[in-house]
Amino acid sequence: MYWNTTASSRAGTGTSGTGPNQLSSPTGIFLDSSDNLYVADSGNYRVLKYAPGVTNGSVAAGATNVSGTDLNLLSTGIRYIFVDSSQNLYVADTFNNRVMFWANGSSSGTIASGNGTFGTSFNEIYSPYGIWVDSSSNVYVAEYQNQRVTKWASGATTGVLVAGNTSSAGNTTNKLASPAGLVYDKANQDLYIANSATATSTVMKWHVGDPNATVIAGTSGSPGNSTTQLNSPMGIALDQWKNLYVADRTNNRVQLFCNGNTTGITIAGSGAGGTTLSAPYDVKLDSRLNLYVSLNSGARIRQFNKL
Repeated sequence: MYWNTTASSRAGTGTSGTGPNQLSSPTGIFLDSSDNLYVADSGNYRVLKYAPGVTNGSVAAGATNVSGTDLNLLSTGIRYIFVDSSQNLYVADTFNNRVMFWANGSSSGTIASGNGTFGTSFNEIYSPYGIWVDSSSNVYVAEYQNQRVTKWASGATTGVLVAGNTSSAGNTTNKLASPAGLVYDKANQDLYIANSATATSTVMKWHVGDPNATVIAGTSGSPGNSTTQLNSPMGIALDQWKNLYVADRTNNRVQLFCNGNTTGITIAGSGAGGTTLSAPYDVKLDSRLNLYVSLNSGARIRQFNKL
């Protein structure tokens, strides 16, 4: 597959601001089945929703430039987001140590995971980053500070450990290191987890129930910019063929790893047609396999059309 190396701006102007056409330090993105784009606009403490072709977003969660712990507000740091088949929104409310559920069209949320305090107990989460919700409404949470992924059944007040080891981070296959981006392939019961810690810089595939994972991208303990290395990978995505897309943040590029291949191809950013990315934070595909990249330092979402 090939993408146009000339990107268009899908959301944001490149200048930070609070307007409906502006973003500030965007982090996670998500595209629903109708190709509505959702953006975690972390600098403005809100999530914006953009209908296809529209450059002004509407607030789907939070309040513009107002942070807090109330159920209608989000923290000063939000990370990744997820939208289910009913267009209900889940938000990693990172600095509030909770995952929030906002029913479609609601002006307020409820807590789906965690209790708003940080800790290592299984009724707590510590700095949620990547989140994924399966068709049974189980919520999977990559806990950046707890070096683990926990699973929360719908309505549960405690989670269960499905990947990692709360006691410590590490480069071994039974540990995680600042887990960030998260994808769950329910059909095969495989978790894909980006270890964003610079010293680790890998993406792992962890089959639920197994004590160890397999490194499928990056060279563990060896960050860099070669075709087999990553440097602080953040958001990830899978296509229908299980090809892996990685927001390789410190390298300012997006890497494609074809299924089963540990050598990456730069498809956006440095080395790809001269395109420039600024701290890519997340990466997603729409129904036509167009590529979207959130630029945390660039105050916009870039779109690369599939050729």
